[in-house]
Amino acid sequence: MSTTGRTARILPLGIVAIACLCIAVGGLALVGKEYHQRHNGRIYPGVSVYGVDLGGLTVDEAAAALQSELPDPIALSLTLRDGERTWSRSWADLGLHLDPLATARLAYQTGREGSTIQRWGSQMQALLLGRSLSPIVVLPDPARAAAALQELAPELYVPPVNATLIIQLEGITPLPARAGQALDVEATIAMLPHTVGVSADGLVMDLLTRPVAPAIEESTAALAQVEALLAQPFVLLADDPLTDFKATWTVEPVEVVKWLTTQPMGVENGSENGDQRDAWLQVTIREEGVRTYLESMSNPLADGIALNVEQTIAAIRAAIEAGRSQAPMALSHLPRTYVVQPGDTLVSVAHAHGFPVWRLTEVNPDINPGELRPGQRIVIPSLDVLFPLPLITDRRIVVDLSDQRLYTYEITPPHIGGSGGGEEALIHNFVCSTGIPSSPTIAGKFQVLSKQEEAYASNWDLWMPHFIGIYRAGPDFTNGIHALPTLSSGVRLWEGVLGSPASYGCIVLGLNEAAALYEWVELGTLVVIQE
Repeated sequence: MSTTGRTARILPLGIVAIACLCIAVGGLALVGKEYHQRHNGRIYPGVSVYGVDLGGLTVDEAAAALQSELPDPIALSLTLRDGERTWSRSWADLGLHLDPLATARLAYQTGREGSTIQRWGSQMQALLLGRSLSPIVVLPDPARAAAALQELAPELYVPPVNATLIIQLEGITPLPARAGQALDVEATIAMLPHTVGVSADGLVMDLLTRPVAPAIEESTAALAQVEALLAQPFVLLADDPLTDFKATWTVEPVEVVKWLTTQPMGVENGSENGDQRDAWLQVTIREEGVRTYLESMSNPLADGIALNVEQTIAAIRAAIEAGRSQAPMALSHLPRTYVVQPGDTLVSVAHAHGFPVWRLTEVNPDINPGELRPGQRIVIPSLDVLFPLPLITDRRIVVDLSDQRLYTYEITPPHIGGSGGGEEALIHNFVCSTGIPSSPTIAGKFQVLSKQEEAYASNWDLWMPHFIGIYRAGPDFTNGIHALPTLSSGVRLWEGVLGSPASYGCIVLGLNEAAALYEWVELGTLVVIQE
């Protein structure tokens, strides 16, 4: 059998197959045409939207059916998705709703698009298996969507983690920074047509986020500061200018490490847009660690002198934060008890301890000032009642009652590291007049309490220029330093007697000298009045 013969016999079979296919297609076409004509202008059977059967309805009828039968947007679930995290909302929350007419038109196009076979297949699928369509969703206007997303933004916010240090006895561990995350409302709205889709769980909206950089990205400077602080002992200095008490405590690094921690500064908590240029990692103290150490010290530190724990904690914090390994100790002065000796009066006891008399009667209300008895115990108030202001010790006023002169000094501060310094420089040397014997100026240590360009003493009808108050001679009046006073009549007093006691307790200077002192002195300055 030749090849040509085989071909001749096979060829008729191919022609037959092609002919059969044509007949089948033609038959389908005829059936499809009849099916199409039967449903002309109507949605093919089996097409539905959200369970609403639209088969056999016109577009307008389908739109009306959807309008009445589709659920309210508030009842429809919307899943907001950020990677693996999801939030459940209703369509109404973001202003999403269905478009019945557009959805009806979509349903009408089912089975009417594509090739003949595609159209017929789609029609048969709807008829035999049903065809459930997703509705056309109308996206919200940007303003409404932005408002809804802004409400959600705090839930999506993941704060950045700043670089920090873990400070322990075992060592210092730097912890790196880590970026956070925030909802990008503008980007999500801009991409809204592409971020809303349908899943097996219903409508899903993908949220777009942006990274949030940490305000503090490295801890190098803080690490260097901690290492420097732990490279040497920490020194606590007690230097009391009121009692001349001085002491030093050395705290070893093994204890100091318990004090140290770090704290982000210049970063607003919860802020997404902190100004990173102004943020830094601050080395500071754990108050509980410092307090535990200070409370373990013997207190009082010396006779009549106690440690002020809270103020010392503040001083240590200031030193540590500045990178210094030295801090002053804040001291307080305890009340004392004096045993009356023969010949004592309340005035002599008060002045011997540097107090006005009323301060003693204030703390000894049961004592009769005119009937002191030898052996009787009198409470001497704390020196602190005379020093209500922070004490300035880098300058000092000294009044010498014997020489009737007033001196001022400036003290040079210690060098960096705490060494050197402390030298006194004489600034002023003025002749003065202090109180007469019947109304003496009290010897003791005080501070500048007030400054007044022109003060009036009603008890003596005196005007006192450049008045510098230094102690309260009574509950309602103050003794101080001032220029030569004048009576209301204009008569100037004591102009020719400077250098001898003349006043009622104040320290009197010449006009120019008082003006110069007034300009130089600061509130809180230490004043020493001595014999």
